[in-house]
Amino acid sequence: MTSGARSGVVWAVVTVHRPSQVPPLLAQLAPQVTGIVVVDDGSGPEFDAIRADIASTGARVIALESNSGIGAALNHGIRCALDAGASAVVTFDQDSTISSGFVAALVAAHDHARENGVPAGPVVPEFFADVSQAGPSTAHGVVSAAHAIQSGMYLPAEVIERVGLMDESLFIDLVDTDFELRCLDAVLPCIVAPGLRLPHRLGARYRIPGPLGALLPTLTLSTPFRYYYRARNRIVVGRRHPRHRARLRRDARADYAYFLIAWMLARPRSTMRKLLVAGFRDGRAERLGRMSPELAADSARVAWRARPVADTHSA
Repeated sequence: MTSGARSGVVWAVVTVHRPSQVPPLLAQLAPQVTGIVVVDDGSGPEFDAIRADIASTGARVIALESNSGIGAALNHGIRCALDAGASAVVTFDQDSTISSGFVAALVAAHDHARENGVPAGPVVPEFFADVSQAGPSTAHGVVSAAHAIQSGMYLPAEVIERVGLMDESLFIDLVDTDFELRCLDAVLPCIVAPGLRLPHRLGARYRIPGPLGALLPTLTLSTPFRYYYRARNRIVVGRRHPRHRARLRRDARADYAYFLIAWMLARPRSTMRKLLVAGFRDGRAERLGRMSPELAADSARVAWRARPVADTHSA
């Protein structure tokens, strides 16, 4: 594994959970970075064979004993990479795929900003799953990020030293938003690498029956337990970052509309309502970490009143 990055030694951190195979991403990353850390977030001993296959690629493998959430998994990997001498890390989910030159494009965007006196924190691809992450252009053609998703995010060590690691207490959902806003407050705004794309599956696609299907023929839905964390963390992140109230209110309105649609399509609806209400309640009470086993069991009983679209996978 090599790195041509001018900014130093770049490592990749890839999080996995119950992987069905060695992620193809690892072979794509190998010629682009100095080293790879794969963090298995509590898949259990039945995945020992796949973890061994991952280790045989040359990646360092960290197996967490229990599912600790994306924040904790990323932090374990980031610490490992920094301890190994990384001057920057790039974080990924297991189902991401990248093109050749992907990491170099992130590094180039960062170096271009710094060389022109523009403060730059994390760097993300302009497009994530065909959704633009770009905001307005700043001086010297540097493009700021309107929002940033952690998969495909380039993180210089100096940013981590100033801002800190991901907030593990959020567990999952909006962990990257919280980190991005902390970077903004530290005057290390997130920027994008213009034109760079990261293909990714955002949940599973479903075809909706009935009148709603006339308006939304297909819709992306996450696994039901994610709606608890999204509702809870939307409250928490909104309270933490009052300087960004306008943006967070816009984002919250979009989420609340999405929650309503998910509730309409859930069976039983009463259980989805219970998950959302518990999320809002725990967010207001600042009860963070992993959801209770009782709620997790409830979420596992929720099904969608919709037909899966072929050749998609849940996220």
